Amino acid sequence: MGKVLDKKQKFKDAIKLVALLQASLEQMDELKGTRFYKHKVKNLMNGLEKELEKLLKQPLGILDQEDPQLLTKIQYNVELVLGMDLEELAMLRSEVDQLRDSKDE
Repeated sequence: MGKVLDKKQKFKDAIKLVALLQASLEQMDELKGTRFYKHKVKNLMNGLEKELEKLLKQPLGILDQEDPQLLTKIQYNVELVLGMDLEELAMLRSEVDQLRDSKDE
C-alpha cells in the first residue's frame, strides 16, 4: 500500500514540476526583447528553453493521454497565474491557505 501511495505522490510531484516548468517557459517568452534579454542571458535562456521543451514533451504527452481534462486544467491555471499582477500573486497564498483551513474544519 505504501508503494502505491509513494507512486501516486511522485506522480503528483511530477505534475507540479511540469506545470512550473511550463510556466517558466511561458514567462521566459515575456522577457524576450527587453533590456534583460542580453547576449549571455539570451543564450542561456534559449538553451534552457530547448532543454525544458525536450524534457516536457514526453510527460505532457503521457498526461494528455492519461487525463486530458487534468492537463487542460493545469494549463488554464498556469495561464491564470502568469496573467496575475504582483499584488494578485501575493494574495494567492492567503486565499489558498483560507481554502485549506476551511477544508480542515
